[in-house]
Amino acid sequence: MDPIHDIIEALRQKKYDEFDTFYNLTKNQVFYAIINIVHNKDQAEDLMQETYIKFLEKIDQYKTGANPYAYLSKIARNLAINYYNREKKITKDDEFLNTIPYIEEQQPDDEDIFKILNLLDDTEKEVVTLKIINDLKFREIAAILKKPLGTVIWIYNKAIKKLKNKVGDVL
Repeated sequence: MDPIHDIIEALRQKKYDEFDTFYNLTKNQVFYAIINIVHNKDQAEDLMQETYIKFLEKIDQYKTGANPYAYLSKIARNLAINYYNREKKITKDDEFLNTIPYIEEQQPDDEDIFKILNLLDDTEKEVVTLKIINDLKFREIAAILKKPLGTVIWIYNKAIKKLKNKVGDVL
């Protein structure tokens, strides 16, 4: 069995010794799933904490052998969408996305990733992030986004083509 599944089984039995290992294995996927929606590093970090708390609260609902990255990404995405919708109602502003401060304190590697991802529209960015950064299968992405498999593949291919045209064949 994959080590992450062993850690999840230990967490299920309330043994939290390896939670840090679990967190380190999954934190990037969770962060990128959230940041693509909220566009705010501080809020993304808060939502990451909520994601892991919710995961631990609902760990008995996690199906043994399922993809933990997809499961965590779905929790993270749902929390981020709920946050976004709450903020949208509060501001009641059509330009909501322009009022959210963009990430200012980025790691050097993250800066390049965000510059590249910002060449894409929100849907393309989400599909590319889930596929490349979260390493999910197209079928899992389709389930998370509630879109047909063919649509997800088409969006991904269109986004990669767009990036190749703008960035070059580095991809």
